[in-house]
Amino acid sequence: MVKVKDTPPAELLTCATRPEGLPEDPSLIAQIPTKIRAGIIRLARAFAGNADRADRLVNWNVPGSCPAAKTAP
Repeated sequence: MVKVKDTPPAELLTCATRPEGLPEDPSLIAQIPTKIRAGIIRLARAFAGNADRADRLVNWNVPGSCPAAKTAP
């Protein structure tokens, strides 16, 4: 364990919230244009990466505070 001299502000020690994704109904997904769907996927992956980094920062300072991120199938 590495000792940290300065504790980050409280807002940086909060685990990331991960909202539910889009519905998995194939008939709804088929209505989303391909380029828009690709953009949604890029945004979701970026959001997930940022949430993972935030959780790692929290766990670095307070080990075990945030649950492990679920990986996509």
